[in-house]
This record gives sequence, structure tokens and C-alpha cells, in this order.
Amino acid sequence: MLKHRLITGPLLSIALIALIYFDDQLGCLRCKCGTTLQPGLLIAILAMIAAPLAALEFGAMANNLRIRCNVPMLILTMEAWIVAIYLIPSGMPVEKALAIFATILVMSFAFTVFLLARGKQLDGVMSGATFTVATAGYVALGFGLLLLLRREHSAWWIVGVIAIVKMCDTGAFFVGCNIGKRKLIPWISPAKSYEGLIGGLATASITAVLLASANNHWLTSEPRISLILAAFLGVLFGLLGQLGDLLMSVFKRDSGVKDASSVLPGLGGILDVLDSLLIVSPIAYWLLPNG
Repeated sequence: MLKHRLITGPLLSIALIALIYFDDQLGCLRCKCGTTLQPGLLIAILAMIAAPLAALEFGAMANNLRIRCNVPMLILTMEAWIVAIYLIPSGMPVEKALAIFATILVMSFAFTVFLLARGKQLDGVMSGATFTVATAGYVALGFGLLLLLRREHSAWWIVGVIAIVKMCDTGAFFVGCNIGKRKLIPWISPAKSYEGLIGGLATASITAVLLASANNHWLTSEPRISLILAAFLGVLFGLLGQLGDLLMSVFKRDSGVKDASSVLPGLGGILDVLDSLLIVSPIAYWLLPNG
């Protein structure tokens, strides 16, 4: 498994860096119709590609739990939220933006209820509709906050957030494997240890400081980040990332699966990669300094 992880991880990292580079080069685009597209087009496309895979993984969990999830509506709801977040103009009144998101929520819930009930089997309709809409929102809105962060900052800040979270995972994995003795929460994730958590948080903090130094030196158009703030955010993002990982572990243990899927050898499924990032993204949006 470690061999596969050491292959898949770097390949994903290279692909992400390439995508971020081209996304940063694109910036804002103006269509022939005169509409200006928001920054982050390639990141939005990546989210729309990942959404169906995440939906299938949640669908498999629901099936194990005997919850009547509607996977097509799960996919459609995720895509609708991602597209809405990306396309809504920055100058749109808050009331209008909230109305768009509320409409997606209400209509997706109602349509899911009708689709689950069309076979005249009403058992589990409410739980199935709730599962469908809630998991769609968890993934799509968590990813969507990265798109909002991209509107205000360079695409490389997205790489920075991801790097801090994943370096925490990496530090926790290697420290935990080598010196981890005291289990953290064994009934949720038997492999996690206090030693691994401390190692992961230290790795995340160091990574954040190095990235802040790089930002202050090379990304001169971006806000400067003090090294003290960077160290704090590194620990906070790492801690929240571990919480997101534990949250997904709860989902998987409840549904009786080890990994969300096997689409990424050595890493598991899309949800196994996104789990730690989904909780970090809202905090990153609010706490990272603006210009």
C-alpha cells in the first residue's frame, strides 16, 4: 500500500501543480458574448469532474447502510452548487446569491423525495432525501469555498492550503508508523496516535511558514503573511484536517467500508483525498488575510 501511495501521491501533486499553473495564467476570461468568467475556471472543472466520483462513493456507503440515496440527484445537486459558486458575479447582491443557493437546496430536496417515492415505496424517503442533499452540500460547498478563495487570491494559495493539509497527513503517517504508541481515537481510526498527531501538526506548521516566506518573496501582489500567523494557521489547518479525516472515518466505519473506493491506488477514493480539505476550506477562506 505504501508503494502505491508513494506513486499515486506524487503523480497527483504534479497534476495539481500543472493545473494550478495554467489556472493562474488564465486569470479572468471574457467570453465572446461579453460575459467575464471568474478566476478559477480549471479548478471549477476539476471539482465538476470529481463530484460524480464522490457521489458514487457516498452512494455505495448509503447502499451499505440501506439508505435510499438517489445518486443522479446527488451528482446533479453537487454540480449545481459548484457551477453556481463559480458563475455568481462578485457584485451580485447578497440576497440574490442566497436565493440561488436556497433554490438549489429546496428544489433538489423536493425532486429527490419525488424520485425516491415514484416506485410507490415510501419507506426511507425522508432519510434518503436528507442524505442525498446533505452529502451533496458537504462536498460541493466545501470545495466551492476554495473557488471563492481563488477569486480573491492567486491560484497558488490553493496549492498552499492543500499542501499544509496534506503535509500534516504525511507527517502524521510517518511519525505515527515509527514512534506512535498512544492511540488517539482507536474506535474511529485505530492507526492514529497522539505522537502522529503532534508530528503532523509540526510538519503542517513548518510547511505553512515556508509557504508564507515564499508568498512574501515571490507573490508580491498578494497580502504578506507574518510567519507567526503562518505557524498558527499551519497548526489550525492541520488540526482541522485531521478532524475532517476522522469525520470521514466515522462515515466509512458506519457503512462498513475501509476506503471510500479504490479509484486512487494507495490513497483510496476521492473522498479519502478530499476529507481533510473540506473542513479546512471554510476556515481558510475566513482567516487568510485579504489585500
